Amino acid sequence: MKLVEILLEIFGWLQIVAAVTIAAGIIALGIYLKWDNELGEIISVSMVSIGLVLGIVWATRIWIKYGTIAWLSRIKKIS
Repeated sequence: MKLVEILLEIFGWLQIVAAVTIAAGIIALGIYLKWDNELGEIISVSMVSIGLVLGIVWATRIWIKYGTIAWLSRIKKIS
């Protein structure tokens, strides 16, 4: 039973990380389309990388403090 709980927490952790990374990726895509040159590419890649790191930090904090599945359940209950 403990293995299933850990796998579910990991799955929730991945969902949180993916959401933040995708949000940063959408913003980075807009920046890249606005500046279609080397500078735009560098800024876009940097923004996605920062989004990934922030997603990892945020998801880890949520996992430690609340548990990812409990946190995601509360979010789904609100919407």
